[in-house]
Amino acid sequence: MGRHRWVELLEVTEDGNKTLKILLKVTNRLKNASKWDRKDPDDYPINTYWALAEIENSLSKQLLVKGSLRYYKNARKPRRLADLVEDGAIASVWEDQNSGTFADALRQAAVIDDDNAKQCWKVFQSIIRAMESAYLSEFLGWEFLRKPRVNILHTGLNRIAIAGGLKDQTRQGFAEFLDDLCPCGIKDHSGAVRQLSRRSTTFSRPK
Repeated sequence: MGRHRWVELLEVTEDGNKTLKILLKVTNRLKNASKWDRKDPDDYPINTYWALAEIENSLSKQLLVKGSLRYYKNARKPRRLADLVEDGAIASVWEDQNSGTFADALRQAAVIDDDNAKQCWKVFQSIIRAMESAYLSEFLGWEFLRKPRVNILHTGLNRIAIAGGLKDQTRQGFAEFLDDLCPCGIKDHSGAVRQLSRRSTTFSRPK
């Protein structure tokens, strides 16, 4: 791996160096996870998904909450839908299955008139499906999730870059980040980053 600008950016501070040590192990971690997933390609790529989540959480210094233990505490007296399924879980499932961001989907579903009622209803239905999948996955297991329609390596590494303090790097810098760490097989991610930036504000970065 060359000394790309994202590496130089992290080497400036002590915390950045700690982040860099974690990121330098990402490629092998994801390759091993993908290897396990390829053994049963019909199932949701749970190993890759979980590896991405573990890396992201290790960078953001948050504790992973496994299974549905968090929800058993709220199961006695649920007062809101969020006591059963958190918005973050719904958003994550929705973005694995659709282009764009969950926030954009919510805004589109909220604006209904005679001209766009059919499209808004379609978006709303996609949100309901994501909520159902998130509920099943939290209570019964990740195997109930549908196979993602987007490249979860790219979306997951984008969240990892943000958690590692690289949100404000340039579009080219993020492409180099993917070149160095993503095991998807693409050697030059510049085109992929341009497409991702057009599809979703989550990937938006200065040129």
